[in-house]
Amino acid sequence: MAITPKQKAVFEYIKDYIVENEFSPTFEEIAHRFKYKSKGTVYKHIKALKLKGLIRQEWNRVRSIELTGNRKKTANFLPLKGEWREDGINWKEPRYSLIGVPVDTVHNNNTFLIYIKTKSLDKYNIIMGDYIIVDSNKTKKSTGPIIVENKTGAQSLQSASWNRDPNQIIGQLSGVFRVF
Repeated sequence: MAITPKQKAVFEYIKDYIVENEFSPTFEEIAHRFKYKSKGTVYKHIKALKLKGLIRQEWNRVRSIELTGNRKKTANFLPLKGEWREDGINWKEPRYSLIGVPVDTVHNNNTFLIYIKTKSLDKYNIIMGDYIIVDSNKTKKSTGPIIVENKTGAQSLQSASWNRDPNQIIGQLSGVFRVF
């Protein structure tokens, strides 16, 4: 499939933006760059680029555009930022260990791992020895389980319907990685 000059310009802008910032531009930023009056025009270009296999994008997620050629097929390396023990999460100091996880389990650059050293999460089918993959984007509009910290500093896993102060949210559980 041929690419139009406008689609090529949008693609090149997205590619350069990702290289410079390490994340993708929003539809608003693309519209502003090309002086489009509507995000609908950007949507049409993004849809065409996806159909041509040049980019991929998660539905309904901001800054989720990825270049298809940039994705490694082996593994992503995520920082191990803590251990969840009986008394809560024990956070590690920076210079985190990096753990390789399957490429399809990571969706953005705000993701990290917590190693499980407690049986208190068994009821969620998370067992000792698992790594949980946590997306640190803090939002009240999470779709999966979220990790929250109460005022005393204790952490717990809550459903997405948990509706309190977003500053208490550590992150959203986006996956479990189990080593056999």
